[in-house]
Amino acid sequence: MICCTGKKNPDDIKNYLKNQEIEKQLKDDRKNQNRKLKMLLLGTGDSGKSTFAKQMKVLHNAGFTKSELEKFTEILRDNCLSCMIKLLFTCNEWSIEIPKPYKPKVDFIMHSTELTEEAASLIQELWETDFIQKVFDRNNEIQLPGGSSGTEYYIREANRFSRKDYLPTQEDVLRAKLRTSGITELTFTVDHMDVTMVDVGGQRSERRKWLNCFVDISAVLFLVALNEYDMVLEEDNKTNRMEEALKLFTKITGAQWFENTSFILFLNKSDLFEQKIKKKHLGEFFEDYDSFEVILPKKEVFENELDKGCAYIKSQFVEVFNGNRLYVFVTCAIDMENCKRVFKSVRDTILDKAMGSDGL
Repeated sequence: MICCTGKKNPDDIKNYLKNQEIEKQLKDDRKNQNRKLKMLLLGTGDSGKSTFAKQMKVLHNAGFTKSELEKFTEILRDNCLSCMIKLLFTCNEWSIEIPKPYKPKVDFIMHSTELTEEAASLIQELWETDFIQKVFDRNNEIQLPGGSSGTEYYIREANRFSRKDYLPTQEDVLRAKLRTSGITELTFTVDHMDVTMVDVGGQRSERRKWLNCFVDISAVLFLVALNEYDMVLEEDNKTNRMEEALKLFTKITGAQWFENTSFILFLNKSDLFEQKIKKKHLGEFFEDYDSFEVILPKKEVFENELDKGCAYIKSQFVEVFNGNRLYVFVTCAIDMENCKRVFKSVRDTILDKAMGSDGL
């Protein structure tokens, strides 16, 4: 502080002005920092991280340019062809009989290296056969690119994919299956807030790279695929995917880098979970599921298996959570409106945390 009486020292004035400038800069920096969010997408492979990131690009970053869409053309064609080849290979592996009239068509697909118009027509014809449907009914036992829903989508759209002038749509890109390798960052602005979303590969071989992303994180978005309770990992073909997700969640939430970081748990692929839980009871895979009592906040009992199943799986992750704050959302990454609503809630949640609100 400068004295108001007597002669003013020029050095004092200079220091005072410099301190004022520094304080103003610090104030501006704090203000700007509050308008920046850096979120890390984590989870096991096929949990839907990349699909969610794509949705954010469509919703908040003007979507995909024509040149970006073109890059997915061959990926989608390969997804389609690979799914049918996998189904046909499994027929042989499981000794499922293929009727004689279909064998030339099967051989043609098995030796195809690209999705031609002829191959696309044969794929759709084979899809309707009993032997392919027998395999697909047990799709949880095999590793299909894009999973069951992706396979159905690729084959339904096979003829369109095979056209010479085919250009993927935004929805096609959301459905495209391409394993994330390394680290991908998406930056966009929402309501004058700068958001950086970091997507990393979820397979075991990719997780050693995660340490490079653990700096200045506002929140960790951890995705779990609800429908994978009866599936095994692609990496070893024996470990239950839900159990792997639980172990990873336990380890990550207890990491020293995230002591003061909020965790957002996405129970994803709710649409596929709703379909599957009607056919495959959760009790077959979790011994305590049948005795699990699910009570709504208003003390009303859940009336359907979907709500009970979601609540049960949520309880498993809440139980092993080792962090500071946890927020849980049921999501469907291929549903744009759902992603839009959920992301708004996530953004508001992170801001509430900054103001001192608590999670679970």
